[in-house]
Amino acid sequence: MADRLQALRDALAARPGEAVPFDALAAQVWPDEPPMHPRAALRTLVSRLRATDQVITEPAGYRLVPRPPAPCQLPADLPDFVGRKEEIARLELIDAPVRAITGLPGVGKTVLAIREAHRLRERFPDGQLYVNLRGFSTGPSMTVEQALTRFVKALGGGQEDDYRELLRNRRVLVVLDNATADVIAPLLPATPGCAALITSRQDLPQFAQVKLGVLAEQEARELLKGMRVEGDTGELISLCARLPLALRIAGANLAGRHLPDYVEELREHRLRALEIEDDDTAVQAAFDLSYRKLSPRARRTFDFLGAVPGPDIPRGLAGDAVEELVAANLVQRTGDRFQLHDLLRLYARARATDEDRRAVFEWYLTRVDGADAQLNIGFTRVLPAVADPVPFAGRDEAVAWFEAERANLVALAQEHPDAGLVAGLRGHLLLAGHFADLRTIARAALAVETTGQRRAAMRVCLGYLDWRFGEHRSAIAHCEKAISGFRAAGRQAEESVALNILAGVYHDLGELDLARDHLTAAIDLYVANDLRTHLPGGLGNLGLLELELGRLESSEDALRRSVDLAREIDDWHRVAHGLNNLGVALAARKKHAEAEQAFLQALDLAGRHGFRQTEMSARVEYAEFLVGTGRRDEARDNAERALELAGDDDLFTRVDAQLVLAELNRSADEFDEVLRRATEAEFRIIEVRALAGKAALLQDKALCDKAIERAESAGLRYRANLVRELSSGMS
Repeated sequence: MADRLQALRDALAARPGEAVPFDALAAQVWPDEPPMHPRAALRTLVSRLRATDQVITEPAGYRLVPRPPAPCQLPADLPDFVGRKEEIARLELIDAPVRAITGLPGVGKTVLAIREAHRLRERFPDGQLYVNLRGFSTGPSMTVEQALTRFVKALGGGQEDDYRELLRNRRVLVVLDNATADVIAPLLPATPGCAALITSRQDLPQFAQVKLGVLAEQEARELLKGMRVEGDTGELISLCARLPLALRIAGANLAGRHLPDYVEELREHRLRALEIEDDDTAVQAAFDLSYRKLSPRARRTFDFLGAVPGPDIPRGLAGDAVEELVAANLVQRTGDRFQLHDLLRLYARARATDEDRRAVFEWYLTRVDGADAQLNIGFTRVLPAVADPVPFAGRDEAVAWFEAERANLVALAQEHPDAGLVAGLRGHLLLAGHFADLRTIARAALAVETTGQRRAAMRVCLGYLDWRFGEHRSAIAHCEKAISGFRAAGRQAEESVALNILAGVYHDLGELDLARDHLTAAIDLYVANDLRTHLPGGLGNLGLLELELGRLESSEDALRRSVDLAREIDDWHRVAHGLNNLGVALAARKKHAEAEQAFLQALDLAGRHGFRQTEMSARVEYAEFLVGTGRRDEARDNAERALELAGDDDLFTRVDAQLVLAELNRSADEFDEVLRRATEAEFRIIEVRALAGKAALLQDKALCDKAIERAESAGLRYRANLVRELSSGMS
């Protein structure tokens, strides 16, 4: 059949523009054995030929309308095209007449579209039309009429010819580059066998769409290598945020330049360093063009979003006009949050006003204070909240909001240091164990605050955090200055917080008399100021102090009272923390079943409520208990999990967990490393335990004697007695 069809076409093409008689056509198509009904057979063949060619029926025969040469208007494919394998595979899977490639400015939409169009050329033998509609350009955009005129001319038509009629019976690919949504419809081929490929910065959900993101790290490296950029390009890629346009501009700007010098320039002036003179495809110029296409309301929203210092923006802050920014691919949506590409964020930040920044700060501050109010059982608010905080329905909602916004809040507190904001964040960051974040923002606020009470509030934060990071002398200095500042302001509740922390610092240093003095002073202030919610914490610390003094029964009693009081006021954090400490006291009294029950309850509460600090502490204490009862595998699991939870946020827990692992691994080298770190950080109790552990491993009575001496000099009677028991069993 294919041979007959080609013979018919050849016969018609031999007399272009003329009607070829039916009999002559039949004789040429069937020269040997004509069919019984040649005209009917011809009609069947002609109907098949019309799928690819225009054939006219005349009274005397058939006439073939000559087809003009197939136009190919595609720009040249880039020789250094890299990556995009996943996007190309997605395009290949699309079985639709119209495909769209969308994405933010400079992401490489046109490059990919041209690569895809060249790949498809063989499927469209009647031509490939291309037009840059300049929808985002400094000059005037191309009109629909101008584009149609170009297409009609390329298809061999004249002024009176219809674009879609010229496409009839042809297989043509139409590429609409840099299109805006309003000009696309009239330019689409409406003919079976034809297809269109569109690129746009605007979202085009009405078509089969591939959204283009930035290059992968390795793809970015390949691109720069192809541009002969030598050296370590890691930071250059990061500063260009893997945006293809930025990388190509950087590669062009590096010609003849020293890579480290250009990278330094990028660090200081990223957008300015990614410019090419008089080129409207430079990064900032590309952003300008998209920005100008926005409505005034959307422009104002875009500027405002530049005032948000963190990685993303919640819907409540972004407002309704953000949808236009999403449609323009200037903002990306993930669930109910919105992000700007790194370079677009820099561009937006330059447009944000001081008024915008103040509005963002106040939006967050009122919500921080409202969320903190749900978490503040057992915590003293070290500074007053704002007059009208935004309320939260309950603790779970508050915790979820804090975690969703944590990166933004920490960035905001660094960009706009403020003691009130830090005070509102303190409770959550402590409960969740984000010590490093709280330390960073408290230091920033302390550097700018001038009033006594606000400075004292930041010193309370830093006193606790420096203690956890093993900087005891700095912690003592912060606490003493906080006590003085609060006392001068007549703020006894806040003073008690600093006293309690200072007692804990002295406890870890082994200076137990000072610890007891400060803890007693704190408890006196709790009672004098009717701070019943603070008593569980004070009693818990008293119980630990009694333990180290060797008064085990008194320790257990104080810790049980602490847990009972916390339960009465539904302070689940203090309940979990108290149960962990009670487990330690019960284990010391050899009440193993009760101790294990207390540890497991503490871990359950910490896990259910997200008390990361309590969980990592309880896992270490439980691991030590498990070592003592011979359950080494379980002990290892808990110690390793504690180490993972502590990360870089809690040095005390890290060293404590490493001590348990040294015991499990029976490693003298690991004991030495723990001992070094504990001695440097003045973790006296861990130091004594490490000496005792190594002594037990090596059966070294001299080390035992040293451990006993270190414990006695610090008043750690309980620890000294444990080492004596150990020493007595050595030969």
